[in-house]
Amino acid sequence: MYLYFGYLLVQLYPLVIKLFQLNISISSMLFSVVIVFLWSFIPFIGYWLAKLLKAKGKVSEYTLFIFGVSIGVVENALFYFDFLTNKQSTIGTFIVFCLFFIAAYISTNKTDSDS
Repeated sequence: MYLYFGYLLVQLYPLVIKLFQLNISISSMLFSVVIVFLWSFIPFIGYWLAKLLKAKGKVSEYTLFIFGVSIGVVENALFYFDFLTNKQSTIGTFIVFCLFFIAAYISTNKTDSDS
């Protein structure tokens, strides 16, 4: 879940900025927050899929959080630097899904054979 929380942190930042700039109702704000939570959960399914396929990656909670933040920043950079347009958001979601999938295979913890 730390991976998801890191990614969600990056996704919530622009939403919070936008909500404070707009003059919309509380119900619209709540709806926007719920949609961001649900939409950011979709790429996280890639991590779960990899774990179901017996991914052996082992990292600490802090490292997972940093991976989540990094993946969120990569996704935002794809749109900021115009590698993807707003119409290609499905491609961005697929790229993030693949990055979450790959993150499940990364191991940073030392084993007995490393010593």
